[in-house]
Amino acid sequence: MVAAEIITRAKWGDRDALAEIFREHHPAVLRYLNGVAIAQAEDVASQVWVDVASSLRRFEGNNDDLRRWLFTIARRRMIDVFRSRSRRLEQSVAEMPVRVGAPGADASTDQVDWAEDVLRRLPPTQAEVVMLRVILGFTVDEVAALIDKSPGAVRVLAHRGLQQVSRLLTADGRAPRDENSTSGVTQEWPAAMERMR
Repeated sequence: MVAAEIITRAKWGDRDALAEIFREHHPAVLRYLNGVAIAQAEDVASQVWVDVASSLRRFEGNNDDLRRWLFTIARRRMIDVFRSRSRRLEQSVAEMPVRVGAPGADASTDQVDWAEDVLRRLPPTQAEVVMLRVILGFTVDEVAALIDKSPGAVRVLAHRGLQQVSRLLTADGRAPRDENSTSGVTQEWPAAMERMR
């Protein structure tokens, strides 16, 4: 968690303070962009940090506000990427390229890659809500504000997304065969999700 003092120092140009904010939040921003199927997630994340550096002075708030602000910027950049490709945001995630793990990756990397692949097979909005709620731990109200939907719509998207994850886990032989349950999600995903945080 980034202290208010560090945020203030970063606002006034302290590079060490900005670097600390980057170290704290960059991994989650990158996971978010990877999880919603942006092939050039690293490039988009870099642009997010350029935007942050250029507009941080106008930022007001605490660490939680900073986190929401960062993800709002990341989401807007993600939408820009989809627009620049003349693609609609609602395009199937399954058509986007799947990131391949590095050669010799260990089992935990394989689990994370597998979990990211499952997310990519969800419709984009469901994948985004599952990523924000389950993996990154945003509240329903925070997600609603980020994606400009009602809290009820976020709950429905999360529920449907988790049901679809459960179906995908079942199809992959990793969950019980109850299609109306999201319990399969909790049997296979915890380790992979923890590694994605």
